Amino acid sequence: MSKLAHAVKCRFPVGFDSIVRAVLDIDSASSIYYEQLPVKPRVFVAVGEKYYIRAGNALIATTIVIERSGYTEVKVLAGGGKKGLLDLFDLGSSKDYAHEIIESISRRIGMNPVDIMEIDYMDAGKSSNLWTRS
Repeated sequence: MSKLAHAVKCRFPVGFDSIVRAVLDIDSASSIYYEQLPVKPRVFVAVGEKYYIRAGNALIATTIVIERSGYTEVKVLAGGGKKGLLDLFDLGSSKDYAHEIIESISRRIGMNPVDIMEIDYMDAGKSSNLWTRS
């Protein structure tokens, strides 16, 4: 079955707290759930929802923020909205949603992301492409 999810992984050369504040300020990135996990390095997870007319449904985005030495890593996974087996495309809604969150973070902190990686048709088999490596 075709996967409609899209993933973006990038780095911002700013501190963890600045990124977390930006994500919390973006309703479509954190309107459902958020939590800073009690681990080192610090990790923050947020889930948001946004309706896309062209997808005919609300999409969900999960944002993961990871504290690193000298930068903060951000991963956004957006998707959903499938109603049935014949829903084979979302007209780019998942990709646009993931980009909207990254761009909104960028505007709020006044800095562009670096080392951007994207994965179309994200599924569990592609998860290792997003894993954090030392």
